[in-house]
Amino acid sequence: MVGPWQDYTVSWTASGSAPSVGTGGSLAGRYAQIGGVIHFAIKLTGGSGTNWGTGTYSFSLPAVAAPGIDMVGDCFVGDSSAGSAGYSTGIALVGAGSATVSAYIGGKNASSALSSANPQTFASGDRIWLTGAYEAA
Repeated sequence: MVGPWQDYTVSWTASGSAPSVGTGGSLAGRYAQIGGVIHFAIKLTGGSGTNWGTGTYSFSLPAVAAPGIDMVGDCFVGDSSAGSAGYSTGIALVGAGSATVSAYIGGKNASSALSSANPQTFASGDRIWLTGAYEAA
């Protein structure tokens, strides 16, 4: 049996100065649990008052991941800037035993962590989507 999708409160952190959603921005998280597997979706949209912080980003999960194996999902980043609008893709990484998801963007090796400066300098209207599934602890 598939459980219904539910909202959860997502915490957004950075390795440097703290980011904040601020005026006009939004941060939403949803998840569904099927047996011991949690499917999640996170969307961050920057607003005029969003502080993008500094450093690499992490987002909280609805429950801690099981130890033993990392799980990989998808990351999609939208740049809404006039003249340079576009999208970047990468992976969403849920580390074994972790309570957070991070992302890696850029090229076929997706070698650069999603951060305040990668894959772009973020501004109002820009978006970050993270989706995936992992085994719950």
